[in-house]
Amino acid sequence: MGQGSSGTTARALRWVVALALISAALLAVPQSATAQPQLKPPPGDPVVVSLGDSYISGTAGRWRGNSDQFLFDRGGTDRAWSREDGELLGDSDRSKIYGTTAKTGCYRSNSAPIISATKSGLAGRPVNLACSGAQAANVLRASEGGVGLRGEKPQNDQLAALARTSRVNLIVLSIGGNDLSFPELVFSCISAYTLRDDPCKGKQQPHLEVELPAMRAAVAAVLADTKATMREAGYSDSDYRLVLQSYPNPLPTADEDKYDGHRRVFKWTGGRCPFTDPDMTWTGSTAIPAIAGAQAKAAQSQGATFLDLSNAFDGHELCADGTSHPLGNPKATDTEWIRFVDYTGQGDYAESLHPNFYGQQAIGICLAKAVRLAGDSTCTGVPEKGLKALTVKSR
Repeated sequence: MGQGSSGTTARALRWVVALALISAALLAVPQSATAQPQLKPPPGDPVVVSLGDSYISGTAGRWRGNSDQFLFDRGGTDRAWSREDGELLGDSDRSKIYGTTAKTGCYRSNSAPIISATKSGLAGRPVNLACSGAQAANVLRASEGGVGLRGEKPQNDQLAALARTSRVNLIVLSIGGNDLSFPELVFSCISAYTLRDDPCKGKQQPHLEVELPAMRAAVAAVLADTKATMREAGYSDSDYRLVLQSYPNPLPTADEDKYDGHRRVFKWTGGRCPFTDPDMTWTGSTAIPAIAGAQAKAAQSQGATFLDLSNAFDGHELCADGTSHPLGNPKATDTEWIRFVDYTGQGDYAESLHPNFYGQQAIGICLAKAVRLAGDSTCTGVPEKGLKALTVKSR
């Protein structure tokens, strides 16, 4: 009786020891080795997203062409203008076009390219995360050195939150111009005209050549971070399309300038295109193609699709021959698709040289057509023709 009890006790102790060893072994397994739930894109209707700077956020979407008029609706061009019954002059309320971002300065318009694209056949709910003034660092996640802008988190941090709750199937990016100090370049060219100095291209071309490699690297880094953001949200690279768009040329060549041969004052007071003839030609023939070329290489390095918009505004650039300033009932066929240099206070100077209401519709149409193609593409406009004349071809 005593021996049987002793044997039973020994066996019980061995079981306790064995269970303790097993428990200890399980506790010793690294956390990374345990099974983790596999993230996947959330179900639901598709969402299309825009990231980047003012050329895609919608800055200048307030304007349907340019007009010399200052009263009332500025010749029908000011979409923010309205007049209540009993009012004499009416008022322009920018929040009608830019919403709350009229105050923050991101200038996300209700005609921004991502919105216009969905109205032109692109499937998906548009979400505009772009912000006026953004550089590459304002898109990168904070964990990758990115910084917020105008009180908002870095754009890819916003994208990460969106991608976990909504099924993102297209991301469109416009970035790089502000990393090239483009606003300073424009100011230099305006100053050259105003002060009757030498054309700005002599000084700006060397700067452009020096800064382009760094800009290309910065754009590539943003594309890489965008892909990493989506992977961490549970997406594979094939679950969505990543598109990098270039900038449309804002100026015609000197030969296509409608003020060619007119007195100098017309370009300043009427057209508000204060650029020398050599600088106008240089912009379209050299500067814009060089920027687009650097962006194309960045897209190629990261496996993104490239949309070349360099010639999308052909015949509708600022002061282009065949365009006019409407006196009412503006139309896309014969108006400029770029906001003029607003140094008289009709609107905001920050809107100057940005795609206006028609220009943003044009970019949206280009985008909607481009995503139907398998690879890179280029969009081209037609002088004195409307938005329906835009063509997109494989690049």
